Amino acid sequence: MLLACSIMSTYQAFQSGLSYLNQMFVSILDKSRHHNGKPINRKDVLNLGFIYRQHNILSYYILHDDKNTWSQSLYYYALISIPINITLLCELIVEDIPAQTEFVFIVIAVIHAITGVIPFMALAHVSRSFHKIRDHILPMQLQLKRNYLRTKLKYDDLYERLMHGKKIAFTFGYLGNLTYRGLFEAFLGYIAAFFLMMGFYMKEHSS
Repeated sequence: MLLACSIMSTYQAFQSGLSYLNQMFVSILDKSRHHNGKPINRKDVLNLGFIYRQHNILSYYILHDDKNTWSQSLYYYALISIPINITLLCELIVEDIPAQTEFVFIVIAVIHAITGVIPFMALAHVSRSFHKIRDHILPMQLQLKRNYLRTKLKYDDLYERLMHGKKIAFTFGYLGNLTYRGLFEAFLGYIAAFFLMMGFYMKEHSS
């Protein structure tokens, strides 16, 4: 529970900043489009420089702090919590337990699942927000004047890093990136582990 609360506070800290940067970027692009493709002015170019710097700073905190703080914690949390949840489900399905005990098991399993899934999905959403800006970089490049070459080069670099560089995301330690795709792959692993455990339970009861 403590880890889940820490994850949600981290999510709020990053997501609020990223949402602001993405909205500012899109508003600059939309303003230029609404003025019949009028080139972006000096003030907006300064704002683009601010967005670029802040995006890099937040990216650094994700990649650096993840390695030193979050990665192993999330790894061990997943490594411990998934078998516990699977065991609870197998006990509920296979074992003949009293109604009151069954209710307690159900409550524990539901709370355990919620406190695990929601924080992980929140961190996956942070990764998605980091990469959301790439969909608007190419249209923005078309709106920048030639004399803003430095800004164009910066966003060329950012686009390349977002498309082909290291994924900006938290990680499960050795299990991979904490993205929506990573969560889907983890879910498939959960299903496989569940059926494997169920096989052991069924074999034990049949013998």
